[in-house]
Amino acid sequence: MTLLKLTTSLLGLVFLGLAGATAITNPDQAAYNEFATQKLSQYLQEDTCAKAGIALQAPCNSLVKENKSQIKNLISDNTQRQNFVFLSIYKTDLSPKKLLPAFLGNTLPSYHFETAGALGNFQIYKVKKQ
Repeated sequence: MTLLKLTTSLLGLVFLGLAGATAITNPDQAAYNEFATQKLSQYLQEDTCAKAGIALQAPCNSLVKENKSQIKNLISDNTQRQNFVFLSIYKTDLSPKKLLPAFLGNTLPSYHFETAGALGNFQIYKVKKQ
């Protein structure tokens, strides 16, 4: 009986330790904003700017680099965080309609992203073009 109590107590302590470590390492909104800014900037440079053609590629890359703080603000202003203590879910909606004149904004797609954050890391699990 004593061995059972000792084993149960040890397992309980291990579980509490893991739960505490998971809760402590749940990334916050600022960490998500950094992560999402880096991912979006990388995508814009590697995909969008690369498709812009040789003449526009360098100016496009410069534009992305010079506007990272605006990209971060855009992400922050359009993200909702659901905090579940051990993990967080971030839902971001990016729409060019909010940034561009109607004749341009209506021709470009909007995107919805869902990202899980836990243990100090992020994982994008849903990307939807709207």
